[in-house]
Amino acid sequence: MVQPESPLHPLLDEINKAAVNGLPFLAVAMTVALPDICVSLASVNGLSTGQLYKEWCKDNLGSEFSFVTGDDLWSMRCGVLHNGRFGDLRHNVNRIVFAISGGPVTFQNCKMNDAYIYSVVDFCKNLTDAVSCWYEKHKNDATIKANFAASYAIQVWRTGPLYSWYDCFGMN
Repeated sequence: MVQPESPLHPLLDEINKAAVNGLPFLAVAMTVALPDICVSLASVNGLSTGQLYKEWCKDNLGSEFSFVTGDDLWSMRCGVLHNGRFGDLRHNVNRIVFAISGGPVTFQNCKMNDAYIYSVVDFCKNLTDAVSCWYEKHKNDATIKANFAASYAIQVWRTGPLYSWYDCFGMN
């Protein structure tokens, strides 16, 4: 599970809250971006590529994602973030169906004919857990530490005419 002292905690926590509280589009979009964030943190130049994203998925996603490949998730990520659809799913599945919470049945890593079926809450939780495990294994890496210094964070800044304290979202 996500450790509060992890710099990734605020993001992973927000993703899971969005999934549980009826914001499935936001939750899924940010979830499929997580491997990119991890790759960027581990990269000397601070950037990700499709190939590195797919390798991260292969190395870090377990049996909870056995019916989709890194290619499927990369296609889904590109489609969701750039085109408002799940991408060109011609790798291991032809379509993805997300069950929205609230129903009497939950789906976790299911494949039915050509469809990959997953409950939004479980999809997000399982992938955020994988990211948390990845971070715990690599948190002392010098490149990751350096790249976190240049990433976004929730901070308390002194602003305004009365110099009140506000929680703000911004760059370190």
